Amino acid sequence: MFDLRTVRAAWLGGAFCLAYIALDVVSGPEARYQTISPVWHPAAGLALYLVLSAGARAVLPLVALALLAATITPALPAQPGLSWLTGLLPVPIYLALGAAMRKYLPGSACYASHNGLLLWSVLVTLGSLAGAVVYASMLHGVDVVGTRPWLDVVTRYAIAETAGMLVVVPVSQFLLDRERRADYLGRILCRETAAYITLIALVLAVALQRPAPESLAYYFLIMPLAWAAARQGMAGAVTAALVLEVGVTIAALRPIAYPAQMPNVQMLVLTLTLSGFLIGIAVDVARRASHELRHSLRLATAGEMAGAVAHELNQPLTALSIYGSACERLMQRGDSDELLQKTMRAMVAESQRASEVLKRLREFFRTGTTALERLSLPALVRGAVDSFAEQAGRENVRLALGDIPEAGLLGDRVQLEIVLRNLLSNAIQALAQMPAGIERRIAVDAGVDGASVWIRIADNGPGIADKIRARLFEPFISLKSSGLGLGLAISRSIVETHGGTLSVEPGRHAILKITLPAQAAAGERI
Repeated sequence: MFDLRTVRAAWLGGAFCLAYIALDVVSGPEARYQTISPVWHPAAGLALYLVLSAGARAVLPLVALALLAATITPALPAQPGLSWLTGLLPVPIYLALGAAMRKYLPGSACYASHNGLLLWSVLVTLGSLAGAVVYASMLHGVDVVGTRPWLDVVTRYAIAETAGMLVVVPVSQFLLDRERRADYLGRILCRETAAYITLIALVLAVALQRPAPESLAYYFLIMPLAWAAARQGMAGAVTAALVLEVGVTIAALRPIAYPAQMPNVQMLVLTLTLSGFLIGIAVDVARRASHELRHSLRLATAGEMAGAVAHELNQPLTALSIYGSACERLMQRGDSDELLQKTMRAMVAESQRASEVLKRLREFFRTGTTALERLSLPALVRGAVDSFAEQAGRENVRLALGDIPEAGLLGDRVQLEIVLRNLLSNAIQALAQMPAGIERRIAVDAGVDGASVWIRIADNGPGIADKIRARLFEPFISLKSSGLGLGLAISRSIVETHGGTLSVEPGRHAILKITLPAQAAAGERI
């Protein structure tokens, strides 16, 4: 049986060799360093990608491909030995660059951050310059190359190699690496890509009518590059750069392209490519940060929900335990069925309240929705205060309820009860820590202020430290050593969902105020 992995590897290897030879022939020595000069040497990018992927195993294939390419497009047809030597010249440079990148820029680190791009660009530029200097020195004074200034040969060679590696390496990684391919194709396979490719072609068609220094249209090429990078990140930047350099290379083969001015075009395209990469990396970094933030918020919400459930279920579960113990004592004493039934009904009520709390919190954290109904302000406040009467008595806290005017509001009863119980519970716990013999007092009052109703809960406890006051409603900020720091954050979220505010008023003691939109009764005006 055939091993499909072996067949696939052979197929990819053959395709890679054909691509390398074809690209090297298109931008061979005559095109790159002598008569005309396209903007890049894409075969250099393929060679570097092979080194990055295969490591030391890439040596023999690269040597064979370099010799074959030098045979097909010799730098000096009359001196095949020197042509082979110049063909082999870039191989050790590719190997050295690959080794450095595998060590300092593993995986996609070369375009995952601006620091990675800077280091990558420096490595590639230095490697290209080193190869260019050696190449120009070897062929200085020989045949056609000798008619060109030494610096001109170095410049053309270095720019072509640099551009080829900077563009082809990421394109190859995006297309040939299975993990990256789906994301890359998902970003660029859209009408927007066709639009900016068309724009690049139109700008080039206009720009190449005149030499680079004289045609300002070249500078409009930044528009499609920036467009692609801003919308599609590094995937779009690489795609636009690839299209741009292919377009300029094709145009350079036409007589209208002013061969003497092509180094100017080369430098401009390389500068635009790096600019597009900088924008693309910034967009990708922002997207990753946004994704990580959303993930963190989901985890934080889950933590808040767990804390809220534990916080709000504590009271009904405690009540259920007390009622259960009372039922056991009543049954042991043989008391009347009426008292036993009353206690059991209280247990059922508390269990239903626990279930309702859980349901409302789940809906609130999942969708942010509230089950609105018309509520009576006095009934809402008195109900919450009455539920703490027994606990306040045990802690020697005087719970004072002021006169509350008749007023209505639209809200979710369970969620608003959660807020009030949380504020009252915090106040009682703060007062419980005060030394014995000192008066412990909580004042609860409410009223109407124009189109709003307000509820104020004030205690005469130790108050709130200034450094905590400004961050009191942030998650995980707690005044209690054993607190989760979620109650006030959740309470503020609930109040704000109702269109109101939860704030702490200035003063020596803790004074918290809830403000909510009022709801007029039928036929009334607010």
